[in-house]
Amino acid sequence: MEPWVIWLALALVLLAVDIVVAGGASGILLVLALMSFAGVLAALLGLDVNAQMAFAAVSGLIFIPVVILIMRRITGRRNSQHSEGRLADETYALQQDGERLVVKALGDTYPVKPDPAHAGTELMPGQQVRILRFEGITAIVRPESGQSQPNSS
Repeated sequence: MEPWVIWLALALVLLAVDIVVAGGASGILLVLALMSFAGVLAALLGLDVNAQMAFAAVSGLIFIPVVILIMRRITGRRNSQHSEGRLADETYALQQDGERLVVKALGDTYPVKPDPAHAGTELMPGQQVRILRFEGITAIVRPESGQSQPNSS
């Protein structure tokens, strides 16, 4: 069997696994598939097997940052605080959880702390707040001045 056929089969299998298992968002499987496609190109150029592997490896060094940039652009995420954008336009009712106040958003519970600009304001259970940002898992909130319905997600 020709080497380019093996490279192509490997690339297609990796791409299929990426799509089926991770919905096309795995990243690492996508890079491995692209490296295999580079192996196809190297084989079609007539390079020997060692040169094909080296060509695929070097192409991987190029594809990794490119895929990361593309995936960040597509998903709009740059760090673990990706849900802030979805939470920022909603108001939430503070809830008592033991001795601390929390907000429940997107199916998760976050402890809250007032924004330093609103530090003089005491937070109370049932009060409407807006999430400004996160510091670790703690939601930094400010009291909501307008009357709007609480988000119960």
